[in-house]
Amino acid sequence: MYKMKKATVLLIIFLLLNTSIVAIGIESLSPNRSLLKKQIDSLCPLSKISRNNKIQNYQEKLYKSFQNKVNNLVGDFVFSPEDIELKDDAFHGADTLHFTEWWYFDAVFDNGYTAQIGIRVLSVINPGLVFVRLDLYKEGGLKSHELKRYFIWDFYASEEVPLIKLKGKQVMECHINETTGDWVYDLSLELDKSSVELRFIGCTKGWKGSTPGGMWAVILPRADVSGTIKLKNEEINVSGMGYHDHNWEITAFTGINFGWFWGKVNSNSYTMTWSEIMMTRFWGQPLLVINKKNDGYMNIEPKDIQFCAKDVRIENGMLVPYSFVLEVQKEDVSLQINMDVIATHHVRWAGIINYWRYHIRCTGSITVDSQTETIDEIQLAEYIRFR
Repeated sequence: MYKMKKATVLLIIFLLLNTSIVAIGIESLSPNRSLLKKQIDSLCPLSKISRNNKIQNYQEKLYKSFQNKVNNLVGDFVFSPEDIELKDDAFHGADTLHFTEWWYFDAVFDNGYTAQIGIRVLSVINPGLVFVRLDLYKEGGLKSHELKRYFIWDFYASEEVPLIKLKGKQVMECHINETTGDWVYDLSLELDKSSVELRFIGCTKGWKGSTPGGMWAVILPRADVSGTIKLKNEEINVSGMGYHDHNWEITAFTGINFGWFWGKVNSNSYTMTWSEIMMTRFWGQPLLVINKKNDGYMNIEPKDIQFCAKDVRIENGMLVPYSFVLEVQKEDVSLQINMDVIATHHVRWAGIINYWRYHIRCTGSITVDSQTETIDEIQLAEYIRFR
């Protein structure tokens, strides 16, 4: 029964992407991702595409992907993280007519402020748009939310190194400190009512891997952050702890999942990046990678992870959990974390995708090789559901 429902949803997506609706304006629009590979200094005519070539090839590729998705459950998925290089955080694009790719940063500052910054490329048939989002919070309460749209010709992203510009102004840049080997990110973003000037200095080793939702690279599982945030003409000096990841190869098939939970937790020496990818409302596959500060990382197999969402409440007409428990019991690793939601920020995308940004209090302990550390901090997490 479940496979039949999954096949039905995918078939609807497949048909929508292959009906005559796709052809509207197709002779004047090009999906050529070269527009996303380099900066375009001025408007230029977009080249025509051949429906008998790219569209047909894309339909064949989509059909094969459709078959694979129907025949494989998320339950067969086991996350296998690999080491990263600078190029992993550069622009990837996709050889499809629809995709999204984004760079995400967040930070928890010592003075009670928190920040979330996102840069998202969205391409659906046409060359695409770029959305920049900046959210600032104080003690979990939303102080500022801004979303700005750019045309793709205002966007430049290197395919070789982490470097992004908008309208010629540098927004994100990374270099590796030759002395320490640390990855250093400078983030500069100015919107109408708020802005950030932040430096992220990585203190953990990054990793990447394939998930049912696409490629996911956690570039900075943990970073020291300092700089300034500007809120309603008030400039505030900040310092604290940050995080950065990058997602690509995200297509419509991501929506076949019910959604996911995601977050991270820190002790003095360790950082735990966790997720629960939900195939249905009541069943999902856990994911957990543990980083040691200034050292490597270890992947925890799903069979060793216990993740439970509790304290379910009705919010925005939906059941929303307000408490989580994450546990691991292995010979060399023991983890017990309670996460209680202290504030939520809900948004709805395209009228159907619901997203909650959580501020959560994390308490508990982690034991690695008989050494135990306590956990007690405020962190950011999220809950997204596609239906």
